[in-house]
Amino acid sequence: MATRPIRPLRAALWALAAAHVAEALVLRRRARALRPLPEVAGRAEDVVVMAVDGAVVDEATRAAVAGVMASGELDVVDLVPGDLPADRALRLLRRLGSGRQRDDPLHTPGGAHEAVAVRAVVAGRAGLVPEAGLDRGDLVRRTVTAQRYAPRRAGAFVVPGLRAAPGDEGRARWRELEELTAFARPHGALHPVLVGVESAHLALMLAGLALAPGPALAALVSWCAQPTLALGRRPRAWTANARVVRAGVRATRGRGPTPRPERPDPATLFEPRRATCPWCGSRALFGRLDVTDLLQHKPGRFRLDECRDCGHVFQNPRLSLAGLDHYYDQFYEGEGSEPWEFAFAGMGVAYGRRCDALARHAEPRAWLDVGTGHGHFCLVARQRWPEATFDGLDLSESVEEAARRDWIDTAYRGLFPDLAGGLPRSYDVVSMHHYLEHTRDPRAELGAAAKALEPGGHLMIEGPDVECPWSRRLGRYWRCWFQPQHQHFVPCANLVAALEETGFDVVGVERGPAGEGMDLASAVAFWVSRAGPDPRSPWRPPPTLATWARRVAVLAAALPALALAAAADVVKDARLRRPGTTRPGNAYRVVARRR
Repeated sequence: MATRPIRPLRAALWALAAAHVAEALVLRRRARALRPLPEVAGRAEDVVVMAVDGAVVDEATRAAVAGVMASGELDVVDLVPGDLPADRALRLLRRLGSGRQRDDPLHTPGGAHEAVAVRAVVAGRAGLVPEAGLDRGDLVRRTVTAQRYAPRRAGAFVVPGLRAAPGDEGRARWRELEELTAFARPHGALHPVLVGVESAHLALMLAGLALAPGPALAALVSWCAQPTLALGRRPRAWTANARVVRAGVRATRGRGPTPRPERPDPATLFEPRRATCPWCGSRALFGRLDVTDLLQHKPGRFRLDECRDCGHVFQNPRLSLAGLDHYYDQFYEGEGSEPWEFAFAGMGVAYGRRCDALARHAEPRAWLDVGTGHGHFCLVARQRWPEATFDGLDLSESVEEAARRDWIDTAYRGLFPDLAGGLPRSYDVVSMHHYLEHTRDPRAELGAAAKALEPGGHLMIEGPDVECPWSRRLGRYWRCWFQPQHQHFVPCANLVAALEETGFDVVGVERGPAGEGMDLASAVAFWVSRAGPDPRSPWRPPPTLATWARRVAVLAAALPALALAAAADVVKDARLRRPGTTRPGNAYRVVARRR
């Protein structure tokens, strides 16, 4: 009987050993595909090179990179030292994938983070200048920025003569993770979690030696042998994880207190509460939800009311203009830019579905994407329709960044109803993807779309489906409530009727298949953010030992729940995406033609 609990452990360790070997063989193929830098000369002045402190890129290497770029196929080249430490080489190969940089325009994996070369014209648009002596985290940011400015035109070459910069490998690993996981920074940086998972992986194998020595030894040996199997290098040292953990503790201790921003007068953040529905004018309102800011943890409570007559759900009282400025500050820009860059870059499949939905009704020539942000959707759509013009409109500076990256052709910054009548061209397609719910007057936005579209042109709208059953089951943790940014939740039938009134004929409606899914996993993430918020958040009290302990305990409890929720989401979302499904998911999509 005593051996029964050990059987699952033995099976898990044997599976782990097999996974180590299989991964090493995959990485070995990728390592062989990583070619040495060709020795072709070009104009070194056409290339901007950035390197970490201690890495020296000589003139011959610069000229060789310029020669590679002269072919016109690459704008960014990551320079991989011939003596790159084995653990860092394995991590690089895991990120690079197999040809993904050539196929996926949104893929920005970073590099070896020793030196990177950028075509001078591209570097000029990106604001990158030649620089040596950089901190590794700084070079990570510059490498990813360069790759964003060169979608599908970035690559990597081994430079045998380039030597990896000497230094503390533990600190270098920590800084690399800090920047590569910057998307999690406002909600709790992810790099300590990743280091914790790596350490737990090693601890499981070491602890297994006492209970299941055979498979535990196989798992440990196969893990240590990965550098040998993949790269022909000496086996990794067990102490690598300890060095990274020590560097993380030092970095945390050395970081000064998070500055606490000034808190505005709450009375200025909201307009007076209204007694009627903003959609139909009915007075039959009831409270649907009260919630706090679960993302940035800025102070305040937000109430959503629902109209009994038309089903419209809206923020009541709604934010004032000063409130919008306050709650949007550092959300999509500044401190919040990297999290959303990561989130939007991971939506390539959803962008493809949007393209499919439009292609069923039209072939675009001139497309205006309203609420475009950094233009991730436009970048994907123009791969499908390279001859079409893609313009973007947004209230934030991100739309201008999209134009600098050349992800869109023209950037318009401002409110759509204010700009629609004066745009220099008309469009045969206008899209609003998860945009209407952010606006103060959705009907005015529909009228603006009618102005911007030429007769016979198509309007595509995607937004949260408030009739999704999970909106009630999950309460405040439903991902699409997204307070305080979302001000209006328009039921699908209401939107269809409003489009008909505004001069459109609705030609396509999708419910379940248009959903983004992941309701359950997102709910767990929101629960973590509420139950164990990042103590370093500038909107929370100064961190203490107790708040850090709570954070660690909540994360530990949430990991199994997150895995189960994600698995349940896969099953649930697959059923909703079956062709012909009319059950509501967490979003709907409507395509309408202007009369």
